[in-house]
Amino acid sequence: MVAAPGPGRRRPSQPRKEPVVADRLAARHFTAQDALPDDVEAVELRRLNSFLRGLLLLDGTVSRALEAETLHPVEIEAVAQEEREPPAAESAALGLSGGERCIRRRVEMRIASATPSVWAESYVVPERLPETFLNALTGNTQGIGGSLQQLHLESARELLWFGLATPPPWSASAGAPAGTLRRAYLIITGGQPALLITEDFALQENSGVLSLAGQGRETAPRSQ
Repeated sequence: MVAAPGPGRRRPSQPRKEPVVADRLAARHFTAQDALPDDVEAVELRRLNSFLRGLLLLDGTVSRALEAETLHPVEIEAVAQEEREPPAAESAALGLSGGERCIRRRVEMRIASATPSVWAESYVVPERLPETFLNALTGNTQGIGGSLQQLHLESARELLWFGLATPPPWSASAGAPAGTLRRAYLIITGGQPALLITEDFALQENSGVLSLAGQGRETAPRSQ
């Protein structure tokens, strides 16, 4: 039996468990973390500040989370939208057999800067969504998340992977940061993946901690 510490003696500190929790979070919530694309580099969750970690695991509207955190309005600009056949990797993630056409949508989100803080590319399978959703998407200023909520469309998200990357090549914005945090996920309706979304969050670094860039404030990122 171990004697209790006497007066003036401190109990030995317990080993920190954060790295173990971080590893389990990634393994528990991201189903394809071991299959990162070639242009995405693995990153440990503890390098990200608390807001970025929350964005990675977010099961809701990104623009709303950004506004709640920054208290700035989020501007969403649709850069391009066209019907086309998705690349092989995207087609496989959506469970398509090949040859099917999707709607590819690209948007930029700005918070308090002319430079985007978020880029998002979506592949939408029209046959797996009601026509009302596609109509709502065209006119909804809050993008895909806002359209899903507007129509009360029952859906679930499957997080695939995340890692460090660079701004997407289709972004023409000047002054974009050199690095991004990228995540990919599926939105599932009616038991089938209907949308594949890849998001890039602009990064800044302070004392080794990564945080979201373009928030309109110069404060040290929170590490807890």
